[in-house]
Amino acid sequence: MKKITVVIISAIIFFSCSGKQTFDLDIQKIVCSVDVFREVCKNAETIPLYQGNGRWGCSYGALGLHDHPDAINKYGKTQWLHLQHHVRAKFNIDYLLPLAKIYWETTPENIHHYTQHQSFYDGLICTQYEYGSSKIKTTTWFDPVDRDVAGIKIELHGTASDLILKPFGEMRVHYQQNLLQSFKISQESDLWKIELINEDKSSTLLLKTNANVQKEEQGLRISLRQGENNILISFNQPIETSIAESLEQTKRWWHEKWTTSGFLAIPDVEAQKMWVRSMAMFLSSYNDDGAVLTPPCGFSGNGWPFSFPQDVSFINPVLLATGNIDIAKAWIEHWANSIDGMKAYTKWLLGVEGILAPWVYPYSDFQGFQEPEPPNSFYYELHNSGYLARMAHETAIFVNDDVWTKQFVLPLIRETADFYKNISSKGDDGFWHLFITPSMGQDEMGGANQKNYLCALYSAKYCFQRAIDYGLDPDGTFRQMLNNLAFPTLLTQQGIYYTCAGSGESDFGKQKHPVQLNDLAFLPVDSVISCPSRKAYELRYEITRNAKTPFFYGWTLGEFLLAGSRYGNPQEWKTDWDNIIKSDYVDPEWIQVYETSKSYGMTFYNTTNGLIAQSLINNLVTDWFGKLEIAKCNPWSGKIFIKNIYSKLGVIIDGTIEGKSAELILKAWKDAEFELNGKTIKMNEGEQINYVYICPSKCSTIKDNH
Repeated sequence: MKKITVVIISAIIFFSCSGKQTFDLDIQKIVCSVDVFREVCKNAETIPLYQGNGRWGCSYGALGLHDHPDAINKYGKTQWLHLQHHVRAKFNIDYLLPLAKIYWETTPENIHHYTQHQSFYDGLICTQYEYGSSKIKTTTWFDPVDRDVAGIKIELHGTASDLILKPFGEMRVHYQQNLLQSFKISQESDLWKIELINEDKSSTLLLKTNANVQKEEQGLRISLRQGENNILISFNQPIETSIAESLEQTKRWWHEKWTTSGFLAIPDVEAQKMWVRSMAMFLSSYNDDGAVLTPPCGFSGNGWPFSFPQDVSFINPVLLATGNIDIAKAWIEHWANSIDGMKAYTKWLLGVEGILAPWVYPYSDFQGFQEPEPPNSFYYELHNSGYLARMAHETAIFVNDDVWTKQFVLPLIRETADFYKNISSKGDDGFWHLFITPSMGQDEMGGANQKNYLCALYSAKYCFQRAIDYGLDPDGTFRQMLNNLAFPTLLTQQGIYYTCAGSGESDFGKQKHPVQLNDLAFLPVDSVISCPSRKAYELRYEITRNAKTPFFYGWTLGEFLLAGSRYGNPQEWKTDWDNIIKSDYVDPEWIQVYETSKSYGMTFYNTTNGLIAQSLINNLVTDWFGKLEIAKCNPWSGKIFIKNIYSKLGVIIDGTIEGKSAELILKAWKDAEFELNGKTIKMNEGEQINYVYICPSKCSTIKDNH
């Protein structure tokens, strides 16, 4: 095709081309550059390293396996978890239960020549050390192809302690319960079977190894032989692969995933670590099974043993932007197939029609779920349905299939919008007010059973907008309510919103979460930043309790960062970023994010990681306000490479950014029309254009773009 160049202004050039222009990026080198590499063994004083395949996983300790049961690790648990191993217990809620631990019976003393290496590119953790004249090297993985299989390879030269594979028996679990899990062990040829029995259901672990195995009262004793010891463990499925095949297909899968997924190469060591390690954690925690989701701290076993739909809404945009659409699609299909259960649950919980997305989602089904009543007020948070609707709608954009959207997305949009309609009433002031009891707001510190929770108003606004867009408002009810939601009744003297009608000025500075930033961080309901949201961002440290310390509860700092990316002030974003380490929100190695500042036993908090990863993307590429904005909040000096970043406006973006300047390739993955730098761009599916913006020197000055 003949190249055509059109000059828009002296600084901006658009031209269509044959697609020969490319941007080389050595992804393997960049991923490997941020591997975890340790040379000092601190045993249970070290943050364990996280592995999984979206179906099961764990954290492994400093010696390459799980920590000894007698060792207390302040950074959390090390144990196998599988999404199909759960039990319905107290409050009729489904609890994910640990399977077993595999650990060294005796901890070696005087370890030397120690290294522990987590290879994100290969999907492996390798731990090796010497003590006395013995040498040990342990390699672990969870197979992302044969997803019920995990592998352990131990190379031994000299002598070593035996391994113990110990199923969990009596367990202290959430809501102060003691549960008893029994087990039976049998052997069939070269296969060992451990049947784990809970109530009236059971799961089976299968073990195949060339090491020597003995059955004992506590489980299995594995005595290693000289040379290579191979251990394959499977959950409920026959082991049909070899150790070599499993290892190689694991590495191939991760290599391909890194090559095909969206990627950022950032000239900042901590930001690059955060990007790669967050993506590795998401891809280890979620897959396209279409099954229920991991808890907020993934397969670490820390925190809650429940699945929270709200929390994965913070990760869904990252999956979509990086092209991992199959995972997001499977989630929506799973939820859509449970619509009848969610409707019945909502009717039982609140006595209204429609869908209140559950605060926690069952691993099994909704029959009797949470009866006779939920355990606490957090199960009545009213904003959740807006987050479910956003995931459904934005996933539909990327799936780009009208038949699929009609089947799986429209019913979710309709039912969530109906829910907000059914808890609304028109007041004498002419506004539509949201109120139902029992109820709770997203801030969690704002009190129960209040009128007009701000988070719920935003969710209602979003659901009504989408219902109208999809033609689900035949009588105009949603449109009428949308135009008169009770936001103005919450406006304060400071120019921000109260969190609810009952909070008042006394709530200022006491919030756990700054819900006033909702339309900058969670739900794109406006085409420009609103005045209350602008003011709330400027006052975010005054609004939120202990933020100035700095100390942050839950995902608060992640919300600050993401809102800042869309606000567009790099200096303020950098302030928040620096507070990640100042507030003890991450460990010194930048491996993971704690659930709350200094909450050392709550490691690998996927929820906040999702917000931070979104922020890293949106600093460079954002479509939040319905137009494509490049380098809106770039806080980094030097050249940045972006690869395979998807926009819901219909283009995939590759190229380089430096300051405000950019040289990009835009490829349309569907017919697209969008605004870029004040100009309307139209592209046909498969079309590619080069975009060059040479920033005038004056635009390098950091300023508020609004």
